[in-house]
Amino acid sequence: MRVILALVWKDLVVEARTRELVTSMSLVAFLALVILSLAVGSSPHAAAAATPAMLWVTVAFAATLGLARSHALEQERQAFAGMLLTPVSRSTLFLGKCAANLLLVLVLQIVVVLAVAVLVNADVGRRAGQLAAPLVLGAVGFTAAGTLLGAMTVTTRLREVLLPILLLPVALPVIIVSLSGITIALEGAPAAALAGPSRFLAAFDVIFLVLGMWLFEYVVEE
Repeated sequence: MRVILALVWKDLVVEARTRELVTSMSLVAFLALVILSLAVGSSPHAAAAATPAMLWVTVAFAATLGLARSHALEQERQAFAGMLLTPVSRSTLFLGKCAANLLLVLVLQIVVVLAVAVLVNADVGRRAGQLAAPLVLGAVGFTAAGTLLGAMTVTTRLREVLLPILLLPVALPVIIVSLSGITIALEGAPAAALAGPSRFLAAFDVIFLVLGMWLFEYVVEE
């Protein structure tokens, strides 16, 4: 656990100094939301119906950009090659990188929820507590898959294009179940109604994390 926390702290210190990932992800998310809100128009019914999709479309594309850039920064500076030389298991390296990426995605989700509440649907702000479970659990599975596939594509020339092509189909089950949970939350259903989607998301999270820990060793081999 201490090693994982050290890896997370290292990534957070780098991001605090450069602010490259959070700034670029937030800017892409904001621009996407502006375009989507203009497409929905002024109809409250259309805005309410499109809100779950707008949340995840924005998060998915902005987070994919951030995941690709996160791996690219370490590849350019040879930082990851140095970490591979340390006496730390590959599964621990995966968990540390995944945890750091997850924190960035969670910050992005907070920015997106606030922006959607202001630009599109005020109910998102009022029901932020109910939205936390499907969004956070969805972020865990999405980030775990993105961390593994990001490490796989980082050495390719087309990594910014290849990562979304690979990640979005793999993470589609997580996105679909999370969308279902968001819809239930926005409809004002009781908290018990979120138990089903939350269990499915937790199962997907465990699957992606276990697969990531197992496959990461083979992905990072020269």
